[in-house]
Amino acid sequence: MTQAQPKPLTFIQYLAQNDGTEYRHELTNGVLIDVPPESDDNISLALALAECLKQVVSWRLLRTHATTLQVQSLPGIPQENRFPDLMVLTPELADQLRGRSSAITLAMPNPALVVEVVSPYRSSTDDNFRRDYVDKRQQYEQRGIANYWIVDPTAARVTVLVLAQGGYQAEVFKGRSQIISPAFPTLALTVDQLFALGSQ
Repeated sequence: MTQAQPKPLTFIQYLAQNDGTEYRHELTNGVLIDVPPESDDNISLALALAECLKQVVSWRLLRTHATTLQVQSLPGIPQENRFPDLMVLTPELADQLRGRSSAITLAMPNPALVVEVVSPYRSSTDDNFRRDYVDKRQQYEQRGIANYWIVDPTAARVTVLVLAQGGYQAEVFKGRSQIISPAFPTLALTVDQLFALGSQ
C-alpha cells in the first residue's frame, strides 16, 4: 500500500507551523527540515560583530540567528529560507517586522547587510564552505541583498560582497586590514580585531 505524500507547504504555511519544539526549520522543497543548533563559536563571533556595528547603526536594526529570511530556491539549492548569523535591517524593514513574527518574506524590503560566519571546514569542497560561499551567495545575490559578508575563521578572512549591476563584486580582507564596506564607511574594525573580539 502506498502512503500519500504530505502536500508541500507554502512559505506562509511554514510561518504558521509550530511543532512544539525549539528547533529552527528550513523549508526545503515545501518540507520542514530541522536546522541543527549553531556552534557557540559562530554565535560569539556574530555577537562580537554586532557589538562593533553598534558604533554605526542603531541596536534596534541588528538581528542575530533567530530571524528567518525567505529566499528563492535555485537549481541544486532547494532551501526556501535561511537564518543568517547577523543582519542589519533598514529602518523601513524594522518597522514592518514590529509586532509580527521575525520573518522577512520576499515581499518585504531587503536587509541592509547579511553576514554569515563559516563553520569549520577542511577544503572548499566541504558542505560548510559551499553553503556560505556558493549556495547562500547565489540566493542572496538573486534576492538582491546589497551587502553580504562572509566571515571565515578557518581562513582568517572576511569577504565583503557588494551588489553591482546585478552581481556581487567581492573584496577579501585579512589580518590588520580594515574591513571596508560602502554600507558602513565609518566602521573602524580590522579582521584581526574582529576575530580577537569573537574569541574573548
